[in-house]
Amino acid sequence: MGKTRTASADAGNNALKMMIDGNEPIVVPSTYAYNIGDATEQFEQADIPEDKLLENLDVTISSKALNQNNVRYYVGDMVIQNQIKGNEYEKLSDKSTDEIPVILTLSALAVDAMKREPGKDHIKATYDLALALPVVTITQESARKNSERFMGTHEVIFHHPSGRDVTTEVTIVFCKCIPEGAAGAWGVVYDEKGNISYRDVEINDEVKSINFADKLILHFDIGAGTSEVVVTDGVQYKPRMSEGLGYGTKETINDIIKRWNKKYPRKSINGIAEYNDIYFNTEHPRHTDLREESKLALKNLAIQLGKVLIDKIDDMKDEPYTFIYGGGSIIIKSYLEEILRSKGRLKNVIFLNDPINVNARGLLVFALSPLFAKAKKDYLAIPSK
Repeated sequence: MGKTRTASADAGNNALKMMIDGNEPIVVPSTYAYNIGDATEQFEQADIPEDKLLENLDVTISSKALNQNNVRYYVGDMVIQNQIKGNEYEKLSDKSTDEIPVILTLSALAVDAMKREPGKDHIKATYDLALALPVVTITQESARKNSERFMGTHEVIFHHPSGRDVTTEVTIVFCKCIPEGAAGAWGVVYDEKGNISYRDVEINDEVKSINFADKLILHFDIGAGTSEVVVTDGVQYKPRMSEGLGYGTKETINDIIKRWNKKYPRKSINGIAEYNDIYFNTEHPRHTDLREESKLALKNLAIQLGKVLIDKIDDMKDEPYTFIYGGGSIIIKSYLEEILRSKGRLKNVIFLNDPINVNARGLLVFALSPLFAKAKKDYLAIPSK
């Protein structure tokens, strides 16, 4: 089985972002479909190569966290590539009980295990896992239940087109769930080895390198389904100063998709996952048209979110260090930056690099921290009920 690996999973409305200590980030589009079988016989005999496993997720999952076991799914890119109408998060989905995070997370962990032990038909792998829930929905109880449903052993069977099946027993020894936004603070303040990180900022017209271990930080985490306006003191979450917004980019994008599908019925877009695939792929033949179709709607969204951010900056009075990130920030960055500049609110505002993975990286840093280790020790010391 080997050693217990440390992982994080940020289950966004657009995609699952996962980091495993020592690995490159993993991204799985947040969509799945039941595999009900093929209409024609398949004659492909080859196994999927290791570097293409994530793009070809055809899996059967059995888990206590799912209502039905031994069900076969297409997951992520397989749904998009096969032009299937996939299942995505509902507008008001509760991620602490929704099955999509479970399907995505277990599939990604199984792929990690397969890559570490290539060629094997039966694999056992153990993990510690850090998760997050939106500020607008998280409670002590929902965080606890979300953590506990992931703990234990789950079975994932990967189906190669050759007919070879690889069974992975994924055991999650300990799992801890914290608020989104606050999770990002861990990656801002520390690195994966627990060292304090330094960033360049402008102070009195001079560029200085500072750390944020004892700074009041405003985090603006723009997601698809929700956005988080979170304040931390270093990594300490300040709940009374924080708030969650019940919207992100998803509602706007769904409206764009409706207009697009009405205008181009023969070029219809099947959900947010496919929208993102077209919008961010400069080589896609519909990329330019979709970006043009999206422009005004995204600018309007940026105005709404910009007002929330400006009001929060003004409420805090002392021009806090503000970090903007999240998958949704990528699509409206240019519009939001223009608004903040026109309002004179760009001072100490930092659009983080690799914004899509900020929460996942922060969760990984948290999972590698002494605080997580203590929580695990305390939990495992409690006798089982």
